[in-house]
Amino acid sequence: MIGSIAAVAVLAAACGSSQSSSTTTTKAAPSGSGIPATTLKLASTTLPAVGSVLTGPTGMTLYSFTTDTAGSSSCTGQCAVVWPPLVVPAGSMPALPSGASGTLTTIRRPDGTTQVAYKGHPLYYYQGDTAPGQDKGQGVDGTWFVLTTSTAAPAGSPTTTTSAGGGGGGVGF
Repeated sequence: MIGSIAAVAVLAAACGSSQSSSTTTTKAAPSGSGIPATTLKLASTTLPAVGSVLTGPTGMTLYSFTTDTAGSSSCTGQCAVVWPPLVVPAGSMPALPSGASGTLTTIRRPDGTTQVAYKGHPLYYYQGDTAPGQDKGQGVDGTWFVLTTSTAAPAGSPTTTTSAGGGGGGVGF
């Protein structure tokens, strides 16, 4: 329990970082500040606590950072290690899965990479999700939320949770 609380505190501190130094991410990313999309097709899956959510090409859940502004990422440095951005080669554009509404665009990150954005909001993975179908980042620090694929507003307000698991609500932008 104490270890979990300490881990949440470290993650919360990392999310507030605005460093612009280059970093290396987890083993899932070969190098740079994000996980590159190798197949340019996003997907969706249904998660028990939040419903249908966007997933990246690897099947991992995608998140939005509520402190980002449309068209701009504020998660850099250590934050981008914990929350790797979904990046694509310049000029690439992934497609939404069938049934998902909204638009995908790309933005230029402070480090020069190209990040995928959903309805203008940059997309991220969560380092704590180790397999498809997980949403351990849902509600972390009250600023990180899964992206629902429905056209309706999220069911209920986003709920703050620890990194240990899901909680109701998602961001439907």
